Amino acid sequence: MNMTCESFLTARMEIFHPSSQPAPTQKVRLLILLTLHQRICIIDKLRISMTTDKSIFGLRFKSNSDLLPSPEDLSAFLASPKKAGEPELHNDDLAHYSELINNILAFDLNEHPGTAQEAFQKKMFLGALAHSNFVKPALKSAVEQYKYHLHTLASLDPKKPLAFIKSAEEEMARLNPQKKDEAARLARMQIMVDERKKTMDELTGHWASLVEELGHLVFYVSENLVKIGKLCEASIGVLVGEQVDRKKELGLIEDIKLHFKERLRESLHQGTITKEQLEAVKEEVADLSKRTADLLRADVYILTGLYEDVHDHAKKITGELDALTAQIAPKRMSLDDDKELFAKIEQVLVSLITAYRFELKTEEICNETEHEKILFEKRKEMFDHLFNLLRK
Repeated sequence: MNMTCESFLTARMEIFHPSSQPAPTQKVRLLILLTLHQRICIIDKLRISMTTDKSIFGLRFKSNSDLLPSPEDLSAFLASPKKAGEPELHNDDLAHYSELINNILAFDLNEHPGTAQEAFQKKMFLGALAHSNFVKPALKSAVEQYKYHLHTLASLDPKKPLAFIKSAEEEMARLNPQKKDEAARLARMQIMVDERKKTMDELTGHWASLVEELGHLVFYVSENLVKIGKLCEASIGVLVGEQVDRKKELGLIEDIKLHFKERLRESLHQGTITKEQLEAVKEEVADLSKRTADLLRADVYILTGLYEDVHDHAKKITGELDALTAQIAPKRMSLDDDKELFAKIEQVLVSLITAYRFELKTEEICNETEHEKILFEKRKEMFDHLFNLLRK
């Protein structure tokens, strides 16, 4: 049986589903039918793509430095209203995404407000988003610059100089250069027409430069979204591989058993242990082992779902951008058509950084009893292990 990376991405393993989860679908069961050799080949292939691509939302080489706005001009633009007299600002489109960037930066600086459980859940969520490269200041900067250049494009208005040229040329056609006063008027009007034509040449050149720069920005975003999609596929492959192997999970459960064995040894040194006490400890270990296994699998299942959500969002936006950029005319024919098309692209870019609903709702456990503390520690160990694998 052959399986593409795309079908592999959507296939969840039955092992991911704790007892509280719904039964696996047919696609899920497909993965279970894969031979161990096939699984290893797929996972190794995905891991390679993770380790080689470290350039997501890196430097943007295709850029017109002459069009780059100063920080002051860009800030002033973003703080200005989208429409005159209305309260909504250009910067409002970026507010939620900016907050997400700041949350990740604050978490990296070890600012972890709330309980240990809340900090752990936040670490999982922000850690996965940061690793996916979806939340990057470079993406925010690209959208800001796109909005700025689109605003400049929208402000281009050739109607006045064209109307003047047409009116002046019609009047000039009626003038007689043989008459002294009309000849002088004709000369003055020719100068004004030439100035307007020069203005039109500059406007046309600026129009072409802006369209090219907007195209470069869209391509930059689109090609990096494709990289994000591949990284998410690779990450899911790593998580699936870890659940196939179960080595770390079984090792953590073995640590729990060793913990209780040590406790029994200490009790033996202090006196005898009854058969009832031994059976109670066995039941205790079995129950804690099952809870640990279920909790770890649930965490991996939810973490996998987050990577799938990022992947699907990036793929959706890439498809929409590709469909619109295919409509960009190779030559500048209609300024109004370009304004309309690039405004549609802006809406897609705004939806990229606003129309997502990424969540990571893990099961909360208290951290008070001995069992709860053990569960929490094993959960953190598993998370650290997974992210060490993902970051390789």
